[in-house]
Amino acid sequence: MLTREDDVDAHALHRRGWTISAIARHLGHDRKTIRAYLNGERVAGQRKRAVPDWFDPFAV
Repeated sequence: MLTREDDVDAHALHRRGWTISAIARHLGHDRKTIRAYLNGERVAGQRKRAVPDWFDPFAV
């Protein structure tokens, strides 16, 4: 999980033309993690649930 500050740094470095590998080395995270945050698949500061919530299909 990235902190909000790391997420902002990753996006700024990506806009400057840094590669995902270089950003990952600089921030000390895995390339797949950095790629997921840059693609919007993950949100900074929120952990992914380990098990699905059984009540989600019933929520309105």
